[in-house]
Amino acid sequence: MRVCFHGTDEEITRICQRPVLAMVGPRHAQPVVAFELFNVSVTTDPYGSLFRLAADLTEVHREEVNE
Repeated sequence: MRVCFHGTDEEITRICQRPVLAMVGPRHAQPVVAFELFNVSVTTDPYGSLFRLAADLTEVHREEVNE
C-alpha cells in the first residue's frame, strides 16, 4: 500500500526514525496494525514550510514483531 504523510521537518523526521509504525483501525476492524516503511521519498512543498513523505507500507505480522 502506498501512503503519504504531510508535516513539518520534525514530524517527518519522527516518522522516518521508526522502523515500525502502528496504525489504529476502526472499531469493527483489527484495532492496531503494524507496518514497515519501504521505498521512502521526502519532498518539500513549493513554499518550504511542509514536507511530504511518500512510502510503501508492508504489514508486519505479530510473529515478526515479537522476534
